[in-house]
Amino acid sequence: AADGAFDKAYQVIRDTNPFPLTTGMICDHLCQNKCVRVHYDSPVQIREVKRFIAEYNKEKSNGQNIKPVNHKLKASIIGAGPSGLSCAYYLAKNGLEVTVYEAKNDPGGMISAAIPSFRLTDEAIDLDIRTIRAMGVQLLYGQDIDRKKFEELREKSDFVYIGAGAQKAAKLNIKGIKTTGVLDPLKFLFEVKSANFPDLGKNVVIIGGGNTAMDAARTAWRLVGKEGKVTIIYRRTIKQMPADQGEIKAVVEEGVGIVDLCNPVELISEDGWVRSIKCQRMQLGEPDKSGRPRPIAIEGDYFEIPVDTVIPAIGQVKAFDFIDENQLQSKKGKYDTKLPGVYIGGDA
Repeated sequence: AADGAFDKAYQVIRDTNPFPLTTGMICDHLCQNKCVRVHYDSPVQIREVKRFIAEYNKEKSNGQNIKPVNHKLKASIIGAGPSGLSCAYYLAKNGLEVTVYEAKNDPGGMISAAIPSFRLTDEAIDLDIRTIRAMGVQLLYGQDIDRKKFEELREKSDFVYIGAGAQKAAKLNIKGIKTTGVLDPLKFLFEVKSANFPDLGKNVVIIGGGNTAMDAARTAWRLVGKEGKVTIIYRRTIKQMPADQGEIKAVVEEGVGIVDLCNPVELISEDGWVRSIKCQRMQLGEPDKSGRPRPIAIEGDYFEIPVDTVIPAIGQVKAFDFIDENQLQSKKGKYDTKLPGVYIGGDA
């Protein structure tokens, strides 16, 4: 790019990244933390460079320069999210006939359905997916895969790849969690992305410290207006949040409050609607299996936060049952399951 060879730069990026426009906007660019330039001035802005190259070459998304290949092997891919479509891109590039089965009516998975538009534009996603389709990849929508359909895919394909994601929000099991005013984080993001804006009231609390929690908080902040208040509560410290550092910084800069070392223990309701969260203060102990200091409750130290809407975003789990869980186990760094010719990747 520095030499002005933008076409060649684009090919270099495409060798390892089927989603250059998308990642040009939302990559957490951890590589910049390790860039040796920090010892002299500032790191190379690699994400912005890649985004520029991708946007400069976006007219190539029509795939006119892609040569047809001689298909010898067939692959079926379950899920048209980033993982499934990346798999499709490289298999097609290597001569396989690829069909992608997607349950929803649109491709993109979480990046198109849940990531807010202020972080990622529809155009970026569409252009990246257009390039993948131009490779000859066939996308089928409204495809709910059950056990029977899964076995059919195995029979007619040389390979099956499961990229069905983690489409279900993990449940927060505390007293009062079924009270009115508690929203599923993924459904909330899906609804807002579809221009359905729920009434959140004035006080919104997000529970969790991951990227979904940050997206929910920034989205809620845009809905409650200047008179409202959005607060994130997290049981560890801000420094230990698993969300991208850039997202945490954006949350703080936009005016969302963060209360760390805080663990919700009960939702208190009035007339069937949540009105406050009872929280317990935490302190850090010895590291747990994740290597992070374990949060330990401070006995007797409780406080309440007034709230109109609670959005627990504490993680996501798999939501498909067409294959037994014990058959999915793959070795670290590998993608093959215990079933011959069946592979799994991405959030799944």
